[in-house]
Amino acid sequence: MTQQRKRNQRGMILINVLVIVMLATAVLTVMIASEDDDVDRGFALRSAAQAMATARGAELSAVAALRRDLASGSTADTLGEPWANIADRNARIPGGSFSFAVTDAQSRFNINNLMRGDVTARDNFTKIAASAALPEDTAETIVRLLPFAGPLDSLSQLRMIGVSDAQLRRLALLCTALPSPSDVNVNTAPEALLAILFGNEATARSVAAMRARTGGVTRDSMMAGSILMPPGVDVSSQYFWSRSKVTIGDTSQQLTSLLVRRQLDGQPEVVAIRRWRGAAPVEAPPLAD
Repeated sequence: MTQQRKRNQRGMILINVLVIVMLATAVLTVMIASEDDDVDRGFALRSAAQAMATARGAELSAVAALRRDLASGSTADTLGEPWANIADRNARIPGGSFSFAVTDAQSRFNINNLMRGDVTARDNFTKIAASAALPEDTAETIVRLLPFAGPLDSLSQLRMIGVSDAQLRRLALLCTALPSPSDVNVNTAPEALLAILFGNEATARSVAAMRARTGGVTRDSMMAGSILMPPGVDVSSQYFWSRSKVTIGDTSQQLTSLLVRRQLDGQPEVVAIRRWRGAAPVEAPPLAD
């Protein structure tokens, strides 16, 4: 074998070794990258689980506060009560932040009241629809449809009859969709809705001023103020929203729960009857960041 040939063979062996080393390095790089991805995915899943557990814990705190309120014998639900003041906004927690609020779901007119077919519910909704700039024919379609196709699970289902997102957002300022017919709580309703329900802006201002001055109204205080409550209006509530947003690291989780509060066998009970993870239904009040 000539010297030149030996040198050529050694060169080929070196090239083969380098190729093998390069391939091994590439495989190792892929393995390390895959392991990093697995670690990242594992961390994200762990953070998401921790965030959702925190959100469920917030829901339980809402349940406990509402149960205590019912057990106390309170006859009116107002924004001055403990259940309405357990909110947090961007509270710091280990590794992230937490926002939470409990609100009265009966602060809005329940569109499913239309299922009863009574004149008062139809008149109130027609006025609410007009204030939300809903076309007359669309409002009339909803009035005729609900007794046969209801109840609605969410106002968003009105998209099927041509209600736009912008119209839905305006409607949700005064309207909601609850599982069963319900009255509007005058202690939590916006003044614009009170004006529609009472049929008088001056009366609505008086009610709003009274509840602001006293922390909330009762049937007795309304009578003492010579204010008659119209049909479909009350001072207490059965349905409530619990909303939370939890951020841990780069992971955020949102939980919206519709709670119902009632007496069961003489004992106060509060349970979540619907839950939404991520985007909340349009009728749920926004959660401040």
